[in-house]
Amino acid sequence: MKKIAIFGPINSRGGRELETAFIASTLMEKYDLSVYSTEQVLQVNDIHSLNPEIDIYYKHKSFFSKLKSKFGFKSSYKSLLFKQLNGAKVETLHDAILNVDLVFIMAQLTSNYTKAIIIEAKKLNKPIIFRTTGTIPKIDIKAPFFNYLKDVNLFINHSEKNSDVFIKNNYLNYKIIDQCVINEDEFLDKCPLQFKQIKDFYCVSRLDDNKDVITAVKAFNTLKNNSNLKLHIIGEGECLNTLKSASTNENIKFYGHLEQKDLIKLIYKFHCLIITSKEEAGPLTGHEAAILGLPIISTKVGAMPERFINNNSMWYNVGDFNELALKVLEYSEYSTEEIQKLQKENKMLYKQNSSKKQIAKQYLDSVSIYL
Repeated sequence: MKKIAIFGPINSRGGRELETAFIASTLMEKYDLSVYSTEQVLQVNDIHSLNPEIDIYYKHKSFFSKLKSKFGFKSSYKSLLFKQLNGAKVETLHDAILNVDLVFIMAQLTSNYTKAIIIEAKKLNKPIIFRTTGTIPKIDIKAPFFNYLKDVNLFINHSEKNSDVFIKNNYLNYKIIDQCVINEDEFLDKCPLQFKQIKDFYCVSRLDDNKDVITAVKAFNTLKNNSNLKLHIIGEGECLNTLKSASTNENIKFYGHLEQKDLIKLIYKFHCLIITSKEEAGPLTGHEAAILGLPIISTKVGAMPERFINNNSMWYNVGDFNELALKVLEYSEYSTEEIQKLQKENKMLYKQNSSKKQIAKQYLDSVSIYL
């Protein structure tokens, strides 16, 4: 059986970790696979919560490396070690790559150790697939520093919008594979939602400046006289207290972080997702709403315009809370027929373009070209 190693700055929780778990589980259907994280990974992590069979290695510091760090000396990537999460095995970067048939990177172009991984894989004549995560920065990849990127056989990006850097540098080979809802069955098991009015709106994300949930709070502050309209905010992060302090509408409710099964139960009770982000690769929350048939209001962020290319009514400009408030009022006045039409369209779009089965096949097809 051919062997694949997934490398990247994989932590214990987050979108990259969930996507890594899905890709790893998909590739394990045909290949022997291990995950090598250039970060620390806790015993309780999102990867093992989805598939405990995935073999995980994490960045390990030897006693000598710790001693060098203590005295201010930087360790070379050649001294990078990986330790098995549930075992005693330790491997160098060289050995980890030497023992596999393909290297699969899950990272941003500028992530730590990415350059070292690509250079070592090239040296050992291993094919390289690079799944970019997050928004691809506007960097000059023609600069000498990024010369090593030409050695990547295939880049996989979330959307054309997130591929500007590659479009301008046509010597880099890339393709588009969107996200999917990893626990798709849990969403599909839900009965079709039925409601006559859109009045319960929700945001679900990490609460940081980039997610810009403050715009939703400001929008609903202006709607405090519309007592039937509610905003539900799910997530945690450094902006949580700021958002709570900024809220002047008693119909804005905060839930903190929720486990996935509790999240599904909760959003099933709501009527419309609001995506406020300035930058995203996806976001995955758009797919989760679509699979439930929920209407969506969104900024033109990440892959959203390509997913909903024929929907001209769902968009508002980043940071414009007055425009968002008007959009909320517009949605709240939709008739039952208009709501049902949106629900049907969103569910159909997900099933046609982004189902778990379709996305898994795209990954398997992409990898099989190089093995």
